[in-house]
Amino acid sequence: MLEGKRTRVGPRGAEPRTRYRASLRVVGQGKSVEIRGERLTVGSDRNCDLFLNDPYVSKHHCTVSWDRGDLVLQDAGSRNGTWVNNLRVMRCDLDPRARIDIGRTRLTVEPSGVIPDEANLHGLVGDHPRMCEVYRRIERFARSGYPVLISGETGTGKELVARAIHEASRVATGPFEAINCAAIPRELAESELFGHVRGAFTGAVDAFAGAFQRAEGGSLFLDEVGEMPMELQPKLLRVLEDGVVRSVGSDTSRPARVRLLAATHRDLSVEADRGRFRQDLYFRLTVGFIQLPPLRERASDVPALVRHFVAREAHGKSPRLERGLAPWLSRQAWPGNVRALRHAVQRAMALCERDILCKSDFIDSADRPLTRPDDGLLALRGKSFLEIRNEVYKWALEVYGNRAQAARALNIPKSTFNDQLRSLGLR
Repeated sequence: MLEGKRTRVGPRGAEPRTRYRASLRVVGQGKSVEIRGERLTVGSDRNCDLFLNDPYVSKHHCTVSWDRGDLVLQDAGSRNGTWVNNLRVMRCDLDPRARIDIGRTRLTVEPSGVIPDEANLHGLVGDHPRMCEVYRRIERFARSGYPVLISGETGTGKELVARAIHEASRVATGPFEAINCAAIPRELAESELFGHVRGAFTGAVDAFAGAFQRAEGGSLFLDEVGEMPMELQPKLLRVLEDGVVRSVGSDTSRPARVRLLAATHRDLSVEADRGRFRQDLYFRLTVGFIQLPPLRERASDVPALVRHFVAREAHGKSPRLERGLAPWLSRQAWPGNVRALRHAVQRAMALCERDILCKSDFIDSADRPLTRPDDGLLALRGKSFLEIRNEVYKWALEVYGNRAQAARALNIPKSTFNDQLRSLGLR
């Protein structure tokens, strides 16, 4: 029996470990359970995460959990033992496709995609299920050469996703050309995209290489593609359909060996239905589609994002986070999404004069305090004046974390603020 120090049971010559997502599948029963960060219990007790109706399986037979990127199995003192790849074990690391025999039941570890290292995804951080689906789509779409439309609110990281697709694709060694369609003057849009020859129009004293030419052999990222002028959209569609580009003023076309990636903060399906975006172009762009969630819908990723940004902005100092700061930041609205969180961390790092980041570092007297979307007038409906006043005092104390600063923000004496807190039972 393998026991004591944790053992790795896997095929000979196995490659170094790569973090991956996985499920435990019961062979022959069509039953499986995803293994998340918490401990997964296996046994014949119906309260186990994976219930096995097998008389030879103990009530609490074993557990499987992640430990610093390794998938670890631990026997829970079972009667008949736990076998991994035909070896009896007490505790061991599990490789993808490992076979686990307990009682008369066989389980297999079924990988469901690699969890990419954040350094290889240009700052994309988080393991919320919505983000894990984004990672899986990045992997899948990177292998194809089809266009991909990335949709999401401002600040969610659409260009980071585009760069991740480019870096994982067959054209990773080629250029990555990014262009913001909303920032191009309408009269210059065609030239900016496709280029022009000398004398094509007044002022065209020299030939100009457009975005498609600059991105040759690589990827072209059209940010805010929903802002592209309607008259230019059929020309972009022709490039996607025929694979050729013609410069303004030219009589000849040339092959466009470019991977097209696009992004928008709009719902282009709605825009197409309303005639504000060409429907045929929309269908062509969405051969691959990635929807990025707003930060408020993956608030569990905020602590990891904060640590990531603090490490990036350290510049020789590495302050720790005040206890309770990460949960407090997770409760904020972040209408600007990840970009707003990054800027808040940068400002807090600049203001911080100690070796610890506090709530007060995230509050600038020149700005409105962070709030959740429902922390406005609608949240006060149906409450008495006394209840509203009490909520204000509690809110100020939570946001500012310091009685003197909270009283100053409310423009009342500190003694009055303290009296009100005592009346609420807050000392």
